[in-house]
Amino acid sequence: MNVPAGFTITVTDHTPYDLRFVAAWDETERRLALREATFLAAEGDAVRMASIIRVAIGELTTQAMETAVLGERGWPGVIEDHPDDEPERVDALVYLLSVALGSQKPSANVAIARGLSPASGPKRVGLARKAGLLPETTSGKPSAGLSEFEAAANKRR
Repeated sequence: MNVPAGFTITVTDHTPYDLRFVAAWDETERRLALREATFLAAEGDAVRMASIIRVAIGELTTQAMETAVLGERGWPGVIEDHPDDEPERVDALVYLLSVALGSQKPSANVAIARGLSPASGPKRVGLARKAGLLPETTSGKPSAGLSEFEAAANKRR
């Protein structure tokens, strides 16, 4: 499973604007990051800040990136693609992929991928961290430490 270096997200069914977002890989953050946002109003209408602030940009872009990378199977598809791998390794993969796609809930996505309650995600992620498959992080900051992940992974080899 590969995260693309970048792509364009177009949303045409969102009132009051059509939207276009350009995402590109950010090596420092080790995730896709928005580089451009375009809001297009209907003919004769103006783009207004009062309307822009009501657009859930984070949710829209994360959902679009997840769909583009994971397809219709979503997070459970990652588990299905690795039936013989150690559960902690697959959980780490789901977590890192979730962070790379900009999700604000990577631990919950680990649980969702396994058909479990989202509340069980942090425990599974903790086991992956204990196994050395994920870097240590600051509580509440899913991307913290990911830029040092390669250094941490190389030390274990």
